[in-house]
Amino acid sequence: MSGRVDKIGSPRRDERGPLRRIEPTNPGDAHTWGRGAKVAILATASAVGLAIALLALEGALALALRADPRAGPDLWKKMRREYYMRFERHILQYLPECAEFDPQLAYRLKPGHCRFRNREYDVEIVVNSAGMRDREEALDRPRIVVTGDSFAVGWGVAQEETLSAVLAELTGEKTLDAAQPSYGTAREMLLLRSVDLSAAHTLVIQYCENDFIENARFLKGHGRLATMAPEKYRATVEDHLAATRYYPGKHLRHLLPFAWWAARGGDPTDYVRDCTIEAPAFVRVLDRAGLRGPLRVIAFEAMYTVDQSSCFSRELAKLAGSGAGLPAWVSELRVIDPAPFLTASDYYPLDEHLNASGYRKIARAIADAIAD
Repeated sequence: MSGRVDKIGSPRRDERGPLRRIEPTNPGDAHTWGRGAKVAILATASAVGLAIALLALEGALALALRADPRAGPDLWKKMRREYYMRFERHILQYLPECAEFDPQLAYRLKPGHCRFRNREYDVEIVVNSAGMRDREEALDRPRIVVTGDSFAVGWGVAQEETLSAVLAELTGEKTLDAAQPSYGTAREMLLLRSVDLSAAHTLVIQYCENDFIENARFLKGHGRLATMAPEKYRATVEDHLAATRYYPGKHLRHLLPFAWWAARGGDPTDYVRDCTIEAPAFVRVLDRAGLRGPLRVIAFEAMYTVDQSSCFSRELAKLAGSGAGLPAWVSELRVIDPAPFLTASDYYPLDEHLNASGYRKIARAIADAIAD
């Protein structure tokens, strides 16, 4: 029987053993299997094609994000700026290599060196033993002290291009940069209590509109300011690092939704400033600082964009002119409004901070005020 050709369903001898019966095969099985295989192949091909298309789009977005931020339609520029601010921009005080927790002031720059990189700049931050972005010798009896927030720190510019460094160059006097990113006037004054002001004749204070929130809390607390616990600071750092970390598909996930957001006009502006309250609050914070004088104070407000005007400067100038309510340690209060001499070329298009030319213009105005 081994030489016979078996028919479907007929018994035959298995070479390995006794006879067995082969059951008939359903003629539809081959057709069903073939159709299922085709569906699986088509599904796989579609998935691979979609993946390739998404990767190509992610790559195209990555290239577009590297282009000049001033180029393109307004909708794209608005999308790009918002995406950068929320999901790309590194915040100096939340980088573990550049800042650390401070029990009284929430955080402070970390002594030593670190690199601060964002799309529009890559600079070295040099911090002295007091946690200030300046040379160690600048702590010894400076003649001019500069304080403020990220603008006065020199956000995005090299060490020699900061407001303090340029002011030292123009005046020839020892100048200390005592600013800290995102500090309000209240924390700036608290930090200055640890600075040697015995030889200082001028204190430069850079103000920003968000300072008022901290200043109001400080005044409401009668000179006390609650900041944040170390756990809160660590959690904030972790959240920031997670938000700015890149992963494949991040641009698709977070950038494209801003197209609808930008087309609708962005977030509504629900914050209305009242500088008739901000300016007196600023003076009251200075009064509670308890610094040793006499010191000439030169104040200016840094704006995020060139098209903003400073109502704070106008109101503070009125108070300075009357002299009413000025602290005893303030021998003179001068107010500078940089808005008239700053242009769009003095700002980083994405980061909304001044660049080197902007800091130099303001330093020149301050140097002229000191010489006057």
